[in-house]
Amino acid sequence: MTFLALNQMNYSKVNISIVILFIFHVVGVVGLSSDYQDLFLRFTPLNLLLSLGLFIWANNDFSIQFYKVVTILFALGFLVEVIGVSTGVLFGEYTYGSTLGFKLFETPLMIGVNWILLSLASFGISSFFLKKQLLIILLSSLLMVLMDVLIEPIAISLDFWTWALGDIPLQNYVMWFFVSLIMNALMSFNRLKIDYRISLGLLLSQILFFTLLSLSL
Repeated sequence: MTFLALNQMNYSKVNISIVILFIFHVVGVVGLSSDYQDLFLRFTPLNLLLSLGLFIWANNDFSIQFYKVVTILFALGFLVEVIGVSTGVLFGEYTYGSTLGFKLFETPLMIGVNWILLSLASFGISSFFLKKQLLIILLSSLLMVLMDVLIEPIAISLDFWTWALGDIPLQNYVMWFFVSLIMNALMSFNRLKIDYRISLGLLLSQILFFTLLSLSL
């Protein structure tokens, strides 16, 4: 198979994945804005897993190195959340609801998947526009914090998690930035190559999803 054929195949995988991601999120908006909200909320863990599967398939890197880094991202994201929930020291005092599914140490496993998705996508976009490692790490981390700012109000209203004092503490965003820095530095130092098209597709579909929900709920 020629290089051109391989490249065309990869473009096809990316395009198919982006279309499916947008369909997932648009259907999600419709369902969560309807009388069947509780039913659609049950599919949240499945949506996260399918999004990750599509991202990895479209990114087309199935190396051991890539999976090692992804595993570390999951472990790091899940660990800081466990510490955060248990102590209230890192992000502030909060508890997880039932929307994200199965919990271990009062922390849903799917939150680790969420960290993976946001970090890979943000890094993929930043790596396309920038060349210097430090700038890529900083921009990627800033993108992740901005996504959290967008996600927080909707996540709270849909019982993803709840803040003990009601308001979202500033330290949540500060800690998000520092954790994001570590994750993006890890990807940078391991020279991960993330496809910017699927990265952009994922983030845009999520931005559309949470923006529309903020207007409808």
